[in-house]
Amino acid sequence: MKIRTLQITNFRGLSQINCEFDKPTNVIVGPNAIGKTTLLESVRLAKALLMPRYSQEGQQVLNSLGAISQHPQLANYLNYASLSRNQHEPVIIAMTLELSHEEISYIKSSQNEVAFEMLRGRLARTDDQGQLALTQYLSSEEGRSQFQTVVGEVERRLDNLQAPHLVPLKLSMDRVRGQIGGSDNFAQCLITVLERRYPPHLALFSYFPADRAFPSGEVNIQIGSGEATNQIQSHLGNASGKYQRLKQTIVNNLLLSELDQTTVRQDFELVFQRLLPGKALVGLSISPVGALTVAIEESATGKVFDIDSMSSGEKGLILTFMLLRRSLASGGIALLDEPELHLNPAVCKNIIPFLSEFIAKDTDVQILLCTHSPEILGAAFDHPECGIHHLRSHRDATKIYERDSREVFDALRRLGTTAAETLFSRGNVFVEGEHDATVLEEGFYEQVMGYKITTLGGRVAVEKEISTLQDADRRGELDKLNCFIFDLDRAPSDLEDTEMVKVLQWDRYCLENYLLNRKLLFDELTELRVSDLGSRGTFEQRIIDLAVAQLNEVVAKEVYSRLEPQNAGLRSSDVVRKSYEDIGEVLSNRLQEIKSALDDFDKIGWKQEFVRNCELRHSDLKEEWRDEWIKLCSGKRLLNDLYEEYTIRTSKMDLKRRLVRRMRNEESEEWTLIRSKIRDALGV
Repeated sequence: MKIRTLQITNFRGLSQINCEFDKPTNVIVGPNAIGKTTLLESVRLAKALLMPRYSQEGQQVLNSLGAISQHPQLANYLNYASLSRNQHEPVIIAMTLELSHEEISYIKSSQNEVAFEMLRGRLARTDDQGQLALTQYLSSEEGRSQFQTVVGEVERRLDNLQAPHLVPLKLSMDRVRGQIGGSDNFAQCLITVLERRYPPHLALFSYFPADRAFPSGEVNIQIGSGEATNQIQSHLGNASGKYQRLKQTIVNNLLLSELDQTTVRQDFELVFQRLLPGKALVGLSISPVGALTVAIEESATGKVFDIDSMSSGEKGLILTFMLLRRSLASGGIALLDEPELHLNPAVCKNIIPFLSEFIAKDTDVQILLCTHSPEILGAAFDHPECGIHHLRSHRDATKIYERDSREVFDALRRLGTTAAETLFSRGNVFVEGEHDATVLEEGFYEQVMGYKITTLGGRVAVEKEISTLQDADRRGELDKLNCFIFDLDRAPSDLEDTEMVKVLQWDRYCLENYLLNRKLLFDELTELRVSDLGSRGTFEQRIIDLAVAQLNEVVAKEVYSRLEPQNAGLRSSDVVRKSYEDIGEVLSNRLQEIKSALDDFDKIGWKQEFVRNCELRHSDLKEEWRDEWIKLCSGKRLLNDLYEEYTIRTSKMDLKRRLVRRMRNEESEEWTLIRSKIRDALGV
């Protein structure tokens, strides 16, 4: 049995989600609180209500979701708000299950059981009494007649079943109409009959929640009907109960699964070798005080200790993989929520290969796994038998990592962002300066919240990566926003936005220019007890003088670029796809041109012309710089000059953080301007 499609409408935080699962192992990733666990819970709820293995399974699942109370007096009250995103709309969970040849064969040989289950459902009889529930009804003429009618219906429908067969299932929960029901009683009964053929320690569906809590100290070990009931409930209805049953599970494997200690030891060795090297199972025994001991030996030291002494992550790993191998029937479906909890990254990276080889392949189990682990995601990306679904929002679950998307993630990797960071966030924000990320996170947290901010450092190479991502965006390969924020640097960019790749270039020299509010600077430095500031007026005038002093550098560079001989440096175009002969020709010609230009070089005349041109250009720009210094000067350089000018006893990064925090608190004009630009770029 395999889940092939899943459609979720208005269930908890999800409004409209559609997924297709075509791999044995399927990984669901996405940002925090986006609804990954809800996706697993939808499968669990639909199974429990439409295809319960025992009468209380649906109630137990609803209770775990906070929808009903466990007290009998409150059994008629359903908290619809805990199940729906919009209480006025129905909750709909639809999925398609694919049945194998063996499962179809079993169903066809069990048509009376299917008919009996259908009749019981139509009569609204619980299965509290099992096979005895309909004894009196089937003893009547009406009962026998109804049963034969259902048998005939089952025979007709079974005639059309050919493996592999797709079984459509649909759960609807309508608060307005007060109805909870499925779309096809026959299809639901098929799955129920398939699962009920297994003994208590085996199941077709098993849910492994993330909220693991292992008992400390000695636990009671039970056998018999009471334990069988607990075992059945721990698969799905009371899923968290499986974590209270570590030692009980080991005993069950020995008593119920017809395994010996050698087989149990092999299971442990498999987990230890592949995931937790350096440990081995010694065996099961009773301690001198009568407690059950599962003895583990540490290979390096030879120390033997009880399994209770292992970490919660290690115990969870052992229990999870033992249950996956021994408690799921062939063709079963495992729902795993964050198996990486309490585990180090070195272990996490081996989880997907282990699941694929020793669970999905060996036992024909389909796995749906939710994760936040970059290591699990990376392993899933590289594994051919693993599919990945990116839950981007409450209405968008996209299958990712097709081969034609590798270029996109390679480009993001070159930009310093891993695929995991991309998928676990709302998108990427790339900034230029070393302190830009700190400034944005400190002053504009609400706008950039949920975005992965990466500092790039340079700009030339980055513009090439922008082009790569924008080409991918035009091909429809991007599903998250990537925003590049650049300094102006007196070099306006000609790059334009695409839908998922935005380019924001400051209209001032750099981000620090927005921190140069003279009033806020004076107030902040005064609070930092910078003693040599002088009066407010003197300080504010000094800021302007330091900014305008940069004009000399700007003018000198501009004038020299017009008067200098040709640069002798090596260009990329000089060497790409050229022979040594061709490269030598290009370079020798350039050097000859420079030599010829310097033959008549007049030092005194050249200097006079340089100074004259600089003074003329300075005169042209002086008034503009006096008026627009806050945009034209280098804010980074000006802040450096302040540290040369005054005794400031805090780091530059801390000063920037304090300045933007003050800007935010006072909602200054500069803060409002930056916020507006970020909002426009990110669409927030």
